[in-house]
Formats: sequence, structure tokens, C-alpha cells
Amino acid sequence: MLNRFLKYEDEFRQWVRGGYPGIKSETVDYIRYISDPGDETRPREGVLWPHQWDSLLRVVYAHEIRRDDLAQPDGVLLNIVTGGGKTAVIAATMVWLRLAHHVQRFVVLCPNLIVRDRLEDDFENGKVFVDRRLIPPGAIVTKDDFALTTLGSDRPGGWANLLGASVILGNIHQFYQSNKVGQGNLANLMNEGRFALFNDEAHNSPAPEWDATLGKLRPYTILRLDTTATPDRADDRIPDSQMIYEYDIRDALADRLVKAPVVYQPNIATVELTYTDSATGKTCKVEEIDWDEVDRKGISATQWVTDDKPMQQQMRIALARLREQERRARGRYQPVLFVVAVCKLDAEKASRTLNNHFKVNTLLVTEDAGESERRKATDLQKACKAGKPYKAVVSVLMLREGWDVPEVGVILLLRKFSSKVYGQQVIGRGLRRVRLPSVADDEPQICAVVDHPKLKHQWLWDIFNSRVRPNVGVDDEFDETEDEPLPLERQELVDPTLIIEIPEPLIDDPGEFIFEPTSKPTEPLENWPEVLEGFDYPDQTVTITDVDLVGVERQQLTGQGWQTLEAPPASEETSPIPVSQEELAEAIKNELLIGAERLLTNAGHTAQFTGRIYQFLLRHVRSKFLDGASLGLAEGHRLETVWRMLPAIEKRIAETPGMVEGMVKYGGQ
Repeated sequence: MLNRFLKYEDEFRQWVRGGYPGIKSETVDYIRYISDPGDETRPREGVLWPHQWDSLLRVVYAHEIRRDDLAQPDGVLLNIVTGGGKTAVIAATMVWLRLAHHVQRFVVLCPNLIVRDRLEDDFENGKVFVDRRLIPPGAIVTKDDFALTTLGSDRPGGWANLLGASVILGNIHQFYQSNKVGQGNLANLMNEGRFALFNDEAHNSPAPEWDATLGKLRPYTILRLDTTATPDRADDRIPDSQMIYEYDIRDALADRLVKAPVVYQPNIATVELTYTDSATGKTCKVEEIDWDEVDRKGISATQWVTDDKPMQQQMRIALARLREQERRARGRYQPVLFVVAVCKLDAEKASRTLNNHFKVNTLLVTEDAGESERRKATDLQKACKAGKPYKAVVSVLMLREGWDVPEVGVILLLRKFSSKVYGQQVIGRGLRRVRLPSVADDEPQICAVVDHPKLKHQWLWDIFNSRVRPNVGVDDEFDETEDEPLPLERQELVDPTLIIEIPEPLIDDPGEFIFEPTSKPTEPLENWPEVLEGFDYPDQTVTITDVDLVGVERQQLTGQGWQTLEAPPASEETSPIPVSQEELAEAIKNELLIGAERLLTNAGHTAQFTGRIYQFLLRHVRSKFLDGASLGLAEGHRLETVWRMLPAIEKRIAETPGMVEGMVKYGGQ
């Protein structure tokens, strides 16, 4: 996303050095309050961090100096890294607008309940205003002038009455015009007059109903401020607001504002594979092959982190990192392991493995999680302080933006990312520093990320400016205090006129179901049923039943990086993690439904045909793998075959020209 402020950089710097000419006197007074008394070009210590102060000045400049060029009609956007304190900037903007522009009402919109809960914690009882000393002593306003009303909250004091509210926090869906509640909330909001609008996690906003709601609110909006850590979406769409500030992961690492990520990957020598006949369930063959030759067996990427043996090895690596983080914590806080899975079945298996096999107290949060589980995830920090903490949390992309638990010290990836948006959001869960009176601001902190080389995430690590130091042996001594790399040097803009935008290719993030969508429209395949029935699949499925590790590679991701090889964790007897036939059948149904929607999307169709495509996929699975039996009556080994074949089925359909188009056009006949 292009930074629209670049052409104003020189003018902006002169404006700051010149004492902020051309703006309201009340605005100048507030800027001077949040500035260093000895240097008005720097922030006051303990109020705002330098980048927060810088971003607020740009909002002021856009609203009072360049309003028509930047702030109207769709507002401005701040791109600030996870852990960079976007909420404090929102709160400071509220105080400025109240003091200088007499704005009485502030509306904060967010995309989901996790984000809403986090914002509610920050704004409840004026917490963020007090903690960051954002209100000048003796000002005509106090924290009570920013009383919070949260729509749909289960906490005492949360209600849906917008009349007379000062700060209104709500999920965007509570203002959608497609439902009666949303229509009522929208009408009440507009009837109360004008307000300042804050669109948090704004990368979610390019959606038809979200756009419609923002458009409806536009005439009533005094200033709209969008905030996000990842403005560029996986679907190649961006918010309609003007980006005026960027503070990315490299800037934050240079300032030591966030933890330094360090990636750990297994270094594998040999792999043992077990072949199972898909029709009879009979084990046919066991073969041990060199790691370099394993690709020829056609093993899917996620099997390296979801089959029993490799999953438990990855968990041993992650738990070893967790013990290291606990030693660094020295009892001041409880570090947490965050496990990210690709689907509910894998998440449940991972949770059972940690709870039952490794005896690690683990919280599972999936799309079916209730209010209790979601609140437990949000309140994880409080549980740590209470002395009864979860040591691990397993999620299926439910805990992304908005879930901010500084105690997350280890991230275990049990899924493949192809989207830079989702990948950065997940890694961002571990970047927030632990900030306690007992933890010095300059104390080294890292986030250990346990990855697998077969997931091919180097593109993600390149975002963090990864470098390696080669030729380090497993017996070489290593000082763990070196995990914290040297800070990066800040990159400063010297000549804004020389900046050019080079767009990066973005791709969807379908987990392991990765294929190249057709680039141009194709003719619908009229005989698609015959073509589909003619698809052949392997007679055997492959399971990874043993992996021999040489060691664990450790790699820094902050530009001053190195790579080292340390000894592998001690091997233990592998216990298969049971999955019931009912669970497996339900998981297959869910994945077929998701796959049907994905096939339609990549073929350029709307989701209205999802049910039709799902039925065709289900019928195909029953014909090819279950001898016509339903999922509920099929044998267990046949269900396991279907589960492993789902990526191949979707790939074959997606790569067959006109197949999906034919299902849509002729499937209803």
C-alpha cells in the first residue's frame, strides 16, 4: 500500500521545526504537553513512544493542514507493527480532538470479538488515558469524559444504548444494515450527531457490508482514523483510507520495541515411511530413505507437522524452547507456547498430545469455541498472574489480530502459510514484549518460532531480513545469551522524490491446498461428471512413522543473523493420538465445505453455489474411496485415506479446465 504522505515529508519536517504553524492554538498546546519540555521535536518520556508521537503529529497535520488532500473523504491510516501501541495513538487522538475541536463522541469499530475484548480492557475506566498520562494536568477534561460503552459486552456496565455515549466500542457487524440490530444501532448513532471514527485492524474493511457501513457513516464523521499492522490483504485489496505513516517490524526491531524472533527447524537425516493399502487398510511396506530423497514420495507439506511422530518431535523442540524461556523469566511471569493448526481436527489432536502425552496444561480455541474459551484466551495474562496458568494455547487462526499476550514466548507452526498477511499476523502474536516493573526495558527478549523446512516459509523469514552464519557444527559451543541479536539500524527517508512503489504478488492462503488458479475464463465442461469419475488416485497412502534428527537449526531473523546447529531433544516412545471415526468424518465434511468455497472463489464465482459443489465433492469421495458408503458408516482406514487425499482431490479439480464452471452451469440440471 502506497504511503501517501511521502510527498509531504519535507514540508512536514519544516512544520515541526517551525513550531507547528497554521494549526489551532489548542492543538499546539496539546502537542507541547506530549513533547519533551527541552525539545519540542521529541516526545515526552512516559507519555508516547517516538513513533506514536510521530504518527499523531501526522494525523494532526493531515486533519488541520492537508485535510482536503489526505483526510477527506475516507480518512487516514496508520500502519504500525503489532506491539507498537496503536491503542495509545487512538486514545491520544481522542484527547486532542476533545481539547482542540470539542468532539464529544468517539466510535471505535473492530472486526471481531477478540479485538473488541482487547480494546475494552484498554479503554475501560479510562485505563489507557491514565497509564499513558495522555490527559494534561488541569485540563478541562478528565478520564470520565471518555466513559466507555461496549455493544454486546458480557461485562457489567456494557449495554447497547448509544444515547449520550462518549466512547462507543463495537464489532462492525453490529452496524451492518443486513440485520435489524445493525440497522437500529446505525440509526441511533447517526441521530446523535457527528463523531470521530476509529477503524481498528482496518485491513479487514474491504468487504461489501463494511464498505457500505463506512459509506453510511461518512457524512457524520469528523475524522476517520484507520489502524493496522498489515494493510495489504491476501486478496490484493486495501482499505480506502490514505496511509500516512509506516512503522514496520524492522523499525520496531531497530528500536528494541518488540521481541527478536528466532526460528528453530529440525535438521533431518533419514525418514521412515509406512505404506497402507487404501482399500483394505493393510500395511504393505516400511521404508527408510534419505532426507534429500523424500520429496519423490509425494508427501504433503503438513504431514511433516501433523503425523504422530513428526508432530511429537516438533513439540519436543517447542517445549525445549519453552523451558529455556521459563529460565529467562526467572519466575517473574509464565511464558506460553502458542500452537497454530490448519484445521479443527489437527488442533484437537495437538491439544490432546500436549495435554495427555506431554502433560502440559493446554487451552484449545477453535471456531467452535464458546465465550468461556475465548475469554480464557483473552485473560491468559491474568491466569498467569493468578498462579494457575495455561502453558500452551492451540488455535486455528482464531487468535490473530487483537489477541495480545506478551507472555507468548514460543510459537509452533503446524500449518503452512502462503499469505504474507496471515503469516505476519501469527508471528506478531509473539512479538509483544513483557513489560513488568521487574523486567528492564533493555532486557533481551526473544520469540522462539518452531518451524519445519518442508513448510517452505523462508519467504516469511525474509520479511524479517533473515541472514545465516553457515558451517556451524552440532558440537560447537553456543551461549544462549547470544539469542538476542544486535538491533538493526534504522532506515531514514532522505529524499521522498526518489521513492517508487513496487507491488508484490499476493496469493491466497488456503493452507496446504495450493494450486495455480486459471488466469483466464474457460468454457464450462458439459461432461464434467464423466471427467470427474475418471480421476485416478494412488492405491496407497503414506505415513511418516519415524524421523531421525541430526539436530535443530537455529536462525536469527534480524539482519545480524546467524545459523547454528544444536543437539536434538531426547527421543521418547511415540504414542499414537487416537482420533475417533466420528471426529474424522466431521472433519472431512468441514474440509469439503471449505474446499468447495475455495474452488468457487478461485474460479471467479460467488459462494452461493457452495452447497452444490460440496454435494458433488461428497458424492465423488463416496464413489472413489468408500464404495458408496456414507461417511458415518465407512470403515476407519477408509476415512483416513479420504482425509489424506483431500488436497489431491481439490488440486485435480482446480487444475482441470472448465470443471468448476461446468459444475456451476450444468450441475443443477
